[in-house]
Amino acid sequence: MKKLVSALGLSFAAVPLFAGALAFEPVAPEGLDATAEQMVEALQAGMPAQMAAFEAQGFGSYGAIAVPKGVELKPELLASVANHESAEAARIAVLDACSELTGAECTVIGLIVPAGN
Repeated sequence: MKKLVSALGLSFAAVPLFAGALAFEPVAPEGLDATAEQMVEALQAGMPAQMAAFEAQGFGSYGAIAVPKGVELKPELLASVANHESAEAARIAVLDACSELTGAECTVIGLIVPAGN
């Protein structure tokens, strides 16, 4: 079962697979124009500060964040998933979720992992 956190457009499994400190690992996006890359860099820079809020809400890792390629980036087009069994499973799930949300090809911009991983 998934629940949607509508304010951020994030999809999380109902029961965390990992309970503990989270960390954000930025991933170099592929196929974005210069403007989109700058927007992604700003988003990535702010994500580590968001991990405590995710933890406080009971969310765990592994997760991923993706954006669509070739479209104007807007907050509502950000796709995220969490509470997967591995970083690779989260990567696959977020690309599917992003494509479904936007109808476009997507690229991963970050992973949510256990801190110290």
